[in-house]
Amino acid sequence: MRNWNWREKLERFRKSSLPILGLSANERLAIDLGAANTRIYMPGESVVINEPSVIALETMNGKVAAVGRQAKNLVRRQPREIRIVHPIQNGVIADCEAASQMLSQFISRVLTRHSLSGVSLLVCVPADITPLEQKAYENAASDAGARKVTLIEEPYAAAIGADFNLRDACAQMIVDLGAATTNIAVISAGGLLYSSTRRVGGDEMDTAILRYLQLDRTLEVSEEAAEEIKIKLGGFNGQLDKQSIAVRGRNLRTGLPEEITVTGEEIHPLIQPALRVIKQHVRTALEEIPTGASVDLLDSGITLSGGLAQLPGLAENLNQELGLQVRVASDPMLAAALGAGRLLERESHVSTQEAMKEQESASW
Repeated sequence: MRNWNWREKLERFRKSSLPILGLSANERLAIDLGAANTRIYMPGESVVINEPSVIALETMNGKVAAVGRQAKNLVRRQPREIRIVHPIQNGVIADCEAASQMLSQFISRVLTRHSLSGVSLLVCVPADITPLEQKAYENAASDAGARKVTLIEEPYAAAIGADFNLRDACAQMIVDLGAATTNIAVISAGGLLYSSTRRVGGDEMDTAILRYLQLDRTLEVSEEAAEEIKIKLGGFNGQLDKQSIAVRGRNLRTGLPEEITVTGEEIHPLIQPALRVIKQHVRTALEEIPTGASVDLLDSGITLSGGLAQLPGLAENLNQELGLQVRVASDPMLAAALGAGRLLERESHVSTQEAMKEQESASW
């Protein structure tokens, strides 16, 4: 676990954004830059961008052809003149230039009437990232036009989005299950007791499904199809083993399009390796936190957030294995973005009150 002194950084961010400097609420944004999706929270309006973290570039000149949902649609056609880039790999920025271009496009949609050079960003990042990875986030946001960039650990933001009572001294655990990472945080009285990231998530399950269909069923399908199979057949409901869905792709032997039937009995074993790593990650966290915090979890339990938290029966399965109450956040996919945004709004409210007091003192 690394200590980022996030409170001090957030305080500097807050002071830099005081209303007396002329920044409006619309010039401060919270961003959850995930491997699968990028979400942007605008204070006062909630999540205004929720699109795939994909950018399409023209191969001849490198110009942006499309971002987000439009870029993802181009993946299916795979035009020769277009290069598809996923800037976030294994949970962190892999292509800083592409990430900054993608961010710039998304932010431009939100701040249509404002200059990007004045925007301040609060960006969610995985816990335990290296200084080099941290620098990549800062550079990408700055190159996208941000005047001020502050980073916050994603599980802490997700805890706020999951409605944790930060004033409660009782320890609370959140497990944020993303596409490429699993982030765990234990929070008490508003402070981080523990945070850790493991580079495993829903993408690993999708890859296992893709590989199985290619090798065992000689069918090539899209990443979207693999994800749909995981969602519909990969849960822990006992009835799912008996269910089946039709899957369309290309037969690798004939090269022709084909539709086959896939059952839950085939898919369930494919997601187990990644789930075992995730479960071991949770067990390690439970072993490493202080005994008092561990005992607190008998009352507060564990909260799941992130897209993978919606896997049917996962919460119940963890409940049985760990002996702790496990619940899913009310809006698990947006928890980190909502939490970062609420924190931004909270700090904005405090800043406004302080600015008013300063102005009143000056007038005297």
